[in-house]
Amino acid sequence: MTSKKRPQNLFAKAPIVRLQGQPVLLFTEQQGTLLQALEAKNVKIFSECRNGFCGACKTRVISGKVSYLNEPLAELKHDECLPCCSVPIEDLELDLSPEGATVVTYACQPRQSKPSLAKTKQTQHEASNTRTLKQEVFED
Repeated sequence: MTSKKRPQNLFAKAPIVRLQGQPVLLFTEQQGTLLQALEAKNVKIFSECRNGFCGACKTRVISGKVSYLNEPLAELKHDECLPCCSVPIEDLELDLSPEGATVVTYACQPRQSKPSLAKTKQTQHEASNTRTLKQEVFED
């Protein structure tokens, strides 16, 4: 579904981008990346780095091909593209439904762990003391 080379034919037909079967835009190189063109049409796609590093904008490709402006570092399946650093080279249909969305977990996100019982009691005790102090100040 992807190609690494930019299209060479400047007079080629401009690709039509469809979302769930509905035509959304006629893509031209002046629009920048696929993400920029979709945003200009008020299509919301979650994105972060806008350079192909994080993979936050991974989108499922139903049909068509894209070309990358720079080599993406995010891992992609054969039916995915990164709109942040790609342009369509032929008519393209994307799946932006929740089922087609990719969940990205960043390595730097802290994992949520259950607090220890001692820490929970300490926090409850501190909260209780804070309430008592506030009550004393406002009651005087």
